[in-house]
Amino acid sequence: MILENYNKILTFFAHPDDETLAAGATISRLSSLGAKVHIAIPATGIHGRRNSSSRQSRNNELAKLRKDCQKACAALGVDNKHIYLGEFADNEMDKSSLLEVINWFEDIIAKVKPDLILTHHRYCTNIDHQYSHQAAIVASRPAANSHIPILCGEVPSSTGYLKPVQWEPNLYVEVTEKNVEAKICAMQLYEGEARPDPHPRSPEVLKALAKVRGSESGFMFAEAFMIQRIFS
Repeated sequence: MILENYNKILTFFAHPDDETLAAGATISRLSSLGAKVHIAIPATGIHGRRNSSSRQSRNNELAKLRKDCQKACAALGVDNKHIYLGEFADNEMDKSSLLEVINWFEDIIAKVKPDLILTHHRYCTNIDHQYSHQAAIVASRPAANSHIPILCGEVPSSTGYLKPVQWEPNLYVEVTEKNVEAKICAMQLYEGEARPDPHPRSPEVLKALAKVRGSESGFMFAEAFMIQRIFS
C-alpha cells in the first residue's frame, strides 16, 4: 500500500481523541506528504459522564473538548475546516438508529469524496466504536463509481480489552519518530483524556506501541491496521 496514492483521507472514529490514538502518526505522515485529511467524529465524547457531573459541567467540558480537538488535529496537520463533529450520544450511540449514523456519515462522504477511509475495528470494546464501524462499512459500500478502501485502526485503552482479542493487524504503515512525536503531542492536547504512564494513553506507552508495531513489520516505528476492504 503506497500512501502517496491517497490524496483525500477521511477518518471516522467515534470520539474526540480516537482519531489520534488510532491513527495519529499515520495522519501526521499523510499530512506531510500533502494529503488532505478530514476528520469525522460522530459522538460528543462527554455526555456519557452524567452520572458524575452536572449538565452545565458537561456542557463546559464539551466546549473545552472540541477546542482541544481542533488543537490536536492541527498538531497532526489537519485544517480545522476539515473537522466534522456530530451530536450523537456519548457511549450510547446505539440509542440512535444505525441508519441515522449512516446518513450522517454518507453526507460527509459525499462532500469529501475520499479515496481512503480509516475507522474502528469491528470488535473494539466500546459500543460507539462498534457502531461507527458498522456505519462506515454501510455508508461507503461499493458501487459502480465508488470504490473506497477501508482500514481499521486500534485504539489503545479500548481495542485490546475485549478478550479474547480479535485484533490481528495485517497492514503496517511506516511512520517516523517525528510522526510519533506529533501523535503524542496531539494526545497531550486532549487535556481531559491524556493519562500518565503506564496508562495506554500515556506518551510512554504510545511510543512503545509504535516501536512494537515497527518491530513486527521491520520498521523503526509503525501504526497497525486491519484491512477491511481494498481494491486493485
